[in-house]
Amino acid sequence: MQPLKRFTQCGSLTMLFLVFIVLFGVSSTALTTFGKASPNNIPPAPPTQPPVKGRECNSHADCSSLQYTSCVRDLDDEKLRCLCGDNKAPFNGQCTAITRGLHHLCTDNSQCEEDMICGMENATKTTGFNRNSNTNFPQPQNKVCLCDEANGIVEEVKYHSCNGGIQLVTGIFIPLTSLFVGSILAKNRFH
Repeated sequence: MQPLKRFTQCGSLTMLFLVFIVLFGVSSTALTTFGKASPNNIPPAPPTQPPVKGRECNSHADCSSLQYTSCVRDLDDEKLRCLCGDNKAPFNGQCTAITRGLHHLCTDNSQCEEDMICGMENATKTTGFNRNSNTNFPQPQNKVCLCDEANGIVEEVKYHSCNGGIQLVTGIFIPLTSLFVGSILAKNRFH
């Protein structure tokens, strides 16, 4: 009975294979044209666009024609450019950034990013973006977004950003110290 059962299984597989050959044919052209695009229908690749750069500037006044831009240092090439609040160049003359980054013009704190305040830029501070080498002329005072130094947020000049390093240290130091003191007290209590 075993050989007959094996023959039946092989026979049914053979029949199934024959049905596929009859239905789909033996033609290999169906396999080669499947997924192959016609050379006439291939669209040419679009040319790559150069990166968009903001207009170079010397002061915030140079950017007054572009709404919601400020004259700040471009992080890519360190040049002063008219950039939107997210430090990106305006797209078709428009800015989409809602909040403004470090050293961007502002009128109140709500316009600035988190951990920043809107205040008068300190003309004697060397960390400002818009320092003119000629100090014989008074610099116009503008309200710009600055790091909230009163809450321990300091400007990190190298990265042109705000850093809450003091908050981070105290935020880690206090729980670790209390854990250490608590473990010492617990050990002394059980001895």
